[in-house]
Amino acid sequence: MKKIFLFLLLAVASAPAAFAQAAPGGAQSSKDYTGGATAESGNTGFGVKGGYSLANVYGDDAGTGRSSSNSFHAGLYGQFGFNDFSSIQAEVLYSRQGTKFKDGVDNLRLDYLSVPVLYVGNITDKFSFHIGPQASILTKVVSGDKDLDINDNGFQSFDLSGVGGLEYRIGPARLGARYNLGLTKISKEAKVYNNVLQVYVGFGFTQ
Repeated sequence: MKKIFLFLLLAVASAPAAFAQAAPGGAQSSKDYTGGATAESGNTGFGVKGGYSLANVYGDDAGTGRSSSNSFHAGLYGQFGFNDFSSIQAEVLYSRQGTKFKDGVDNLRLDYLSVPVLYVGNITDKFSFHIGPQASILTKVVSGDKDLDINDNGFQSFDLSGVGGLEYRIGPARLGARYNLGLTKISKEAKVYNNVLQVYVGFGFTQ
């Protein structure tokens, strides 16, 4: 996954050159993908994205002596525009979450395959807000340096969360931040939920 994340950073770093090729004279709208979008809204296409995650847990049984875990997320997205304001964006992401403890021995790592489906509203040509649900499947659990069986240790394999965020776009490049609030318990026995702040970069391509 580190190689994927480095590839995403390289793609975004090359955005200015790609943008110049796609739009000679700088005439391209901030809502366009490379090569020009196929929908009138300029919001239809697909791309890659990835970034930094600040993950933790919350809930009545979360306890104390914890701190946020520094991790990352990466994946693909597809966007379909209805008009100049509205579009729907679906993503498939690898998301590493969890929490850290003061002793550092039993730090909890939770790896998810996440599928957010978000409504996107363009506040301006450059700024948009994103809001919607996210469904995730738990693929791996690590406590300290030990892999744990998901079912045998009482973890929920399915996670549902609510997502909200803002995004800034310049041509095919984008920079955004979003907050994921877990709505499904991580554990079958305890009231503990995921809590993640994400900052990401992305690069969009035409259909």
